Amino acid sequence: MKPQRKGGLYRSRLGKGLDEDALRYLSSLRDDEEILVDDIEGTEAHVIMLAEQGIIPEQDAEKILRVLEELRGKALKAELALEGEFEDVHEFIESFVIEKLGIEVGGKLHTGRSRNDQVALDLRLSSRRYLIEIWRAAIELAEALLSKAREVGDAIILHYTHLQPAQIGYLAQYLLAHFFHLLRDIERIESCYHRVNVSPLGACAIAGSTLPLNRRRVAELLGFDGIVENSVDAVSSRDFALEALSAAAILMVNLSRIAEDLIIWSSSEFGYAELPDDLTSPSSVMPHKKNPCILELLRAKAGKVIGLLTAALTMMKGIPTGYDRDLQEGKPVLWNALQETRDSTRILAKAIKAVEFKRDRMFDKAAETYAPAIELAESLIKYSGLSLREAHMLVGAFVKELHESGKLLKDADLGSLERLAESILGKELKFPETVFKKIIEARGVADLRTTEGSSKYSEVQRQLELGQERLEEVRRRLEKAMKNLSNSRRKFEESLSKFLS
Repeated sequence: MKPQRKGGLYRSRLGKGLDEDALRYLSSLRDDEEILVDDIEGTEAHVIMLAEQGIIPEQDAEKILRVLEELRGKALKAELALEGEFEDVHEFIESFVIEKLGIEVGGKLHTGRSRNDQVALDLRLSSRRYLIEIWRAAIELAEALLSKAREVGDAIILHYTHLQPAQIGYLAQYLLAHFFHLLRDIERIESCYHRVNVSPLGACAIAGSTLPLNRRRVAELLGFDGIVENSVDAVSSRDFALEALSAAAILMVNLSRIAEDLIIWSSSEFGYAELPDDLTSPSSVMPHKKNPCILELLRAKAGKVIGLLTAALTMMKGIPTGYDRDLQEGKPVLWNALQETRDSTRILAKAIKAVEFKRDRMFDKAAETYAPAIELAESLIKYSGLSLREAHMLVGAFVKELHESGKLLKDADLGSLERLAESILGKELKFPETVFKKIIEARGVADLRTTEGSSKYSEVQRQLELGQERLEEVRRRLEKAMKNLSNSRRKFEESLSKFLS
């Protein structure tokens, strides 16, 4: 069941039908599957408003809505194929209604509307849906990070700078670092959602309509927070889509860095982490391989989303104000990026929940480094009255001496440090041996720190509690947004049923 195209619904000004090659080049029908249901529901809301405003008779609205409901039912069951010689989904749907009802009734469907404000509406509806899904997926990932941070407890890990051992801390703080980063990603998604969630419909082609359209009624029926006030802005702007792409790209960069860490840590050389078998891939020829392919793909998809953002920005930069057909190419770019972001967030949540961290391996590696050198230098400032530069010079020489003699910091003795102080600084060093022993023992060094937010166990626990509070806040805001949509949906269905009962 599909409408028959007879010369093109919109071609009354033109003397002949569209060239076949030009139609194939021009048509967005293949991409528009994404917004088929959105376009039907947006049209239903528009028709309800037209009838309520007395612009079209209620009996005609009823007939149109019944056909649209037939279409929507088939679309929801995936029984409606978008095919035929149509420029887009808008022409497809209108042609279907006209074929069923005739042009005298079906031809009223598009009253007071243009494809310009119609497609802007569909883009906002689809973007809103994806943003909600990403918002939910990001909260699930945040929950996974927070839960894993509690699970690993006081597990020791090296923190790295330049991919070299920097300072010893707690694995939980690493996980919390990405948790708080992810909260900012969620805040960006949420903020973007509210700018997306305004209706452009009623702007018509660009400058509005002479008909008494009730733009706010359509916005209410479709669950929008309000309308895009300026009609030119409503049809010509795509900054909401660029913002959604930007928020997605920033989120993907964060996810990619977590993936990169886990890829490195799951290597034999590190051995800090292991994914379960059902989240890894084998080699086709090497029987021993266990590859973190989902994480590698996530890295690649992050690059893809960044590329899609760049494509969209480049597409927009030279378009004059108003609607231009260039914007058609931005639709699949947006949907692809948001789909990849949603799916990547979901798969990383699975990985975080399932990953096993090797506590003993992480501790042993930390203990084999000179990472506590900074705590030793700071303790020399506190207990021996050295300046930062004196302490840095002394500890640097101390580490050099240990390294050249094949010793680790954990094997060092205070006497060697005192002798170096005499030769390098010309000073007799007075330093508590109990403090020295605590510093060179990897397990206790993190708790010497005193600064707020540091890798000190009590601070990590405080951050865990703070994280839980912040997570509850963002979850409540998502629930509020979804409740608003649900209430609007109920009003939409009630309004629809008044015409169809």
